[in-house]
Amino acid sequence: MLMSMKKYVLAFIFDASLEKVLLIHKSRPEWQKGKINGIGGKVEDAESEIAAIVRETKEETDLIIGEEKFVHLGKMSSEEWIVEIFICIYQGSMADAKSIEDQHVEWFSVNNLPVNVLDNLRWLIPLSLTKLSNNQVKKIEVTY
Repeated sequence: MLMSMKKYVLAFIFDASLEKVLLIHKSRPEWQKGKINGIGGKVEDAESEIAAIVRETKEETDLIIGEEKFVHLGKMSSEEWIVEIFICIYQGSMADAKSIEDQHVEWFSVNNLPVNVLDNLRWLIPLSLTKLSNNQVKKIEVTY
């Protein structure tokens, strides 16, 4: 029997200066506990990836960001899962971002990421900034 592929979304939300990125202190799933990751989560049944990232952003940060503001960076996948990655620049006040759930959100300097970020953020964030600043990156596709 073929298992259905698990679908997730991930977003890196930057401030207008592109000097800060909004990340979340993870308490779940277990393998991410104590780590820091981008905003995101599971895509619900019959939900588009872009709708999922808008929903997850609202649920995790209380920011209302329209679909048109997100840029699709690309995807990461394995045989069991796929993660669609989105990036955007938030033009409002950084104080608008609030921790809604039990997982705390925080703005971090893009040049001084904390030691406990998930490993792939160390290259995904600089790649995101390159895409946002000069659009030289078209789409990425990473297979694990």
